[in-house]
Amino acid sequence: MNGGKTFHSIEPSPGERRVLGEGPPGWSSTQHCAVTDSRVSEMRALLAQMRPVSDSEALQCLRRAFPESTLAARVAAMATSRG
Repeated sequence: MNGGKTFHSIEPSPGERRVLGEGPPGWSSTQHCAVTDSRVSEMRALLAQMRPVSDSEALQCLRRAFPESTLAARVAAMATSRG
């Protein structure tokens, strides 16, 4: 079998990111990351244009404009737009 190692004890190869859980058939974590990075860039651009006065307003704006995005992606966009 796998020499007594469980899925959680197998180290990822260099350059490979560990993904928790599984994706649907045909899902690629690298494709997902590229889409997420692109979407976060779009969110940052929107925040720069709208210039919300509070975090609450920024989250509401991002939720309306990107309803399919995760909260983590929205927060990432807010965090990187401040820097």
